[in-house]
Amino acid sequence: MKVSPAARPLMGGARAAVPFAVPVFAFGVSLGVLAKGAGYPFAATVLMSSLTFVGSSQFATVSVMAGGGGLLMAVLAGALLNLRYLVMGFAISPALRGGRLRRARDSQLVIEESWAIAATPGGGFDYARLMGSGLVLWAAWSLGTAIGAAGPFSGADLERFGFDAISPALFFLLLTSHLETGEQRAVAAAGGLLSIGFLATGLVNWAIFGVCAAALWWTWRRP
Repeated sequence: MKVSPAARPLMGGARAAVPFAVPVFAFGVSLGVLAKGAGYPFAATVLMSSLTFVGSSQFATVSVMAGGGGLLMAVLAGALLNLRYLVMGFAISPALRGGRLRRARDSQLVIEESWAIAATPGGGFDYARLMGSGLVLWAAWSLGTAIGAAGPFSGADLERFGFDAISPALFFLLLTSHLETGEQRAVAAAGGLLSIGFLATGLVNWAIFGVCAAALWWTWRRP
């Protein structure tokens, strides 16, 4: 099928997302399994994935609610884990198009994978590649969640099949494509050391906050 020049960036983003869609799908399955084990209804689990589309906050919500925490604590846990989106949002905001409603809708497709795929060498972002990759990843995540919530899997299966290793492997794969310059490697190393420092001192919940704060400071100080 011949693709028009206008649609090539969109299709390029979709194709680039396919390798990432596989672990995202598996990650979605694990969320569905955990939500089912915590007593979440199938419809609520699928709706949460379709509207939220952020794995870390969804896992936090399920864990907090399953552990007896209230809605407020679940929201706070999800917000703390997703502070990194402040940095990502500042960076990608100029690439979004249209009015507030359209920009708000399109921003729902901004996750680490689509953000990385849409990044251009000059430091900007390609809107069409963001949409193409985001839609593929959203479909993989939603489908995976639905299968996990409706399928025969249990929590024990997640470790047996190595599902618990998907998330760190996926983030490492994203990182490797952004280590081309000395500055990028230095920033990655500094972020890793800062995270290790927080974890070593027992401040686990502040690790993401500290790294995001450092990233915001670095972004604003650059000319």
